[in-house]
Amino acid sequence: MQPPPVCLWLKRDLRVTDNPALAAAVARGRRGGVVAVFVYEPEVLSQPEWSGDHSAFQAECLRDLAPRLARLGVTFLTRRGEAVATLEALRRETGFTTLVAHEETGTGVTYARDRRVRRWAREAGVEFLELPQTGVVRRLRSRDGWNGLWERRMQAPPAEIRPLGCRPASWPATAGILDERGLGLGASLRDRQRGGEAEAAATLADFLDSRGLQYSGGISSPVTAPTACSRLSAHLAFGTLSVRHVWQASERRRQELGALSQAAADARAAAGIARWRRSLRAFQSRLHWHCHFMQKLEDEPELEFRCLQRSAEGLRDAAPRVDRLAAWREGLTGYPLVDACMRSVAATGWLTFRMRALVVSFASYTLWLPWRPTGLHLARLFLDFEPGIHWSQMQMQSGTTGINTLRIYNPIKQAREHDPAGAFIRRWLPELARVPTAFIHEPGRMPAGVAAAAGVRIGIDYPPPIVDHLAAVREAKARFAAVRGSPVARSEAVEVARRHGSRRDRRGAMQQDPVRRTLADRPDPPAVDPQRKLPFAE
Repeated sequence: MQPPPVCLWLKRDLRVTDNPALAAAVARGRRGGVVAVFVYEPEVLSQPEWSGDHSAFQAECLRDLAPRLARLGVTFLTRRGEAVATLEALRRETGFTTLVAHEETGTGVTYARDRRVRRWAREAGVEFLELPQTGVVRRLRSRDGWNGLWERRMQAPPAEIRPLGCRPASWPATAGILDERGLGLGASLRDRQRGGEAEAAATLADFLDSRGLQYSGGISSPVTAPTACSRLSAHLAFGTLSVRHVWQASERRRQELGALSQAAADARAAAGIARWRRSLRAFQSRLHWHCHFMQKLEDEPELEFRCLQRSAEGLRDAAPRVDRLAAWREGLTGYPLVDACMRSVAATGWLTFRMRALVVSFASYTLWLPWRPTGLHLARLFLDFEPGIHWSQMQMQSGTTGINTLRIYNPIKQAREHDPAGAFIRRWLPELARVPTAFIHEPGRMPAGVAAAAGVRIGIDYPPPIVDHLAAVREAKARFAAVRGSPVARSEAVEVARRHGSRRDRRGAMQQDPVRRTLADRPDPPAVDPQRKLPFAE
C-alpha cells in the first residue's frame, strides 16, 4: 500500500532553489509523493499592511513556481480559506501525516495563525516540521554567539533537491493562481518590480555582473540608488531568493575579484576591482543586518505594536493629526525631497534606505506623528515589506528603542547633499519642474518674479512648509530628553540592549542549554482584529 503524501505548506518561500522546506518534503515524500499547497487566507489579505500590489507580485511568483514544482514531480495546489480549516480539509482528502513549512517571522496575524496550526497538528497527530530559511534563530536565549551562527548558516551547503521521478498527482478543488483582481483587491503601483524566481535570478546576476560596482557610494542618493542598489529586497521578502543563496553568490564574486586583483595589469584596473570588492563587502554587511533586524521581531513580537522602550509609550498621541498625516502621505508637506520620496514610493513600491529613514524621521520628529499609522501606510506601499525589518526600523527611526541615537534628518540639507541638481525632485514634483536649481530645495524662498517665471504659485500649485522644521525638532528633542533622562528609561534601555543589541563577532556558537520554547509557549501578541480599519489606516 502506498504511503500518504507529504504536505508542503508554502508561505513566503516561493522558490525551488535552496528551499530547505521543499527539500525536506521531497526527501520524505519519495514513496508517497508531495503535495505543495498555497493558501489564500482572508485574515492575511485583510491585514492593514497588505495591498493589492503585494498580491500581484505574489501571483507572479506562483506562476513562475508552478512549472518548476511540476518538473520535480510535486503536486501544486492553491486553496482559499482559514489556514487550519483548509489544512484539515486537505488532510482528509490526501491522508497526509507530515506537514512541512518554513519558520516565518511575520506579523501578529501570521504569528497567531502559526500557533493555531501547530496546535491543530498536535491534536490531529500530524508531524509538523518547520525549518529555518534565513539567519533568524527561533527560541534564541541570547544574542551572544548569534553572529557566528549566522555565518555558519550562510556558509552551509544549499538545500539540494532530487526530482521525485513521477508525474504530479491530481487533486480537486484548486483555487487557481489569484492576482489582485481575483482577490478583489486594487493595485496602485505604476512601475513596480515583477515577481518570480526567474526575475530574482536575473536581478541578482545583473547586480553582481555590473550594477554592483556603484553600490558603495551610490545607494544613498535617490538619483543613483535605483540602479546602484541590489533591488533584491522584494524577492527576499517573498522568498524567490534565499539569503544564503545571495550571500554565497556575492562571496563567489568577491573571491573572483580577489583573483583578478592579483593579476591586474595596471593601477586603474586594480582601483576598479578594489571598488567592486568594497561594494560587495558593504552589500554583504547589509545581508547580515537584514537578519539582525528580523531577529528582533522573532525575539519580541510585541515590538510590532508597542514601543521597545515602554516609557516612550504615550510620548506621541496615539491618534495622529489628520491634516499632517494626509499631507505626508500625499507628498504635500512643502519640503520637496520628502514629497518627492512619498510620491515616488507610491508609484514604484520602492525607496532607498536613506530616503526611507528621511521620510520616517520627518513624520516622527518634524510632524510628531506616531510610528504605527505611518508604518502601516509605508508597509502597504513597500513591495518589499518584511515585518521584522520594517517595524524594527520604524521604531529605531522614531526614537522609541531607547538604545539608538535620535536619527533626525534635515530635509533641506539631505536634498542638497543627495539631489543637488533637483533631478529627483523635478521628476516626482512636476509642478516644480521649471524652478531654478538655486530654489528647488526651498521653493517658498523664490522671489515673486522668479516664481512667476517658473509658473509656480506657492500655496496654490505647491504648498508652503507645513511646519517650521527647526522649531519642531527643538521641541521633539526636548520631549525625548525628558523621557530618556528618567531612571526608569535608563533601566529599560539596558534591558533592550541586552535582548536586541548587536554583538561583536565572537565566532562562537549559541550558548549551551538554550530555552526550548515552542511557538505555543511564546507570549501572545496583543489582540488585533484584522477586519478593523482605523481612520488613519484607510
